Amino acid sequence: MQKIMQLCIVLLFMVVIGCSSADTGSQLKKIDELKNKGFPITAEQMESINTSVAEGKSLIEQGKEKEASEALAKAIDILNMAQDAYIFNKAD
Repeated sequence: MQKIMQLCIVLLFMVVIGCSSADTGSQLKKIDELKNKGFPITAEQMESINTSVAEGKSLIEQGKEKEASEALAKAIDILNMAQDAYIFNKAD
């Protein structure tokens, strides 16, 4: 029974590690997809995006997945707001 419990703990740990790595990878992919859509972005927005992505990548290399995910989420938020503004302005 104890060996089964240890195996379950190890498997759970592996799943958590796998999910967190996939999360930052999917965030980086989302950032690239949003950038490739070509909607207008101000220089200030682009600077903030680039800073957040650089910070996120640095944190990934340090093994700080949670902090990296938060930094990448900032870049995604900026891109989403820029895209929404573009769609809203285009509708006028």
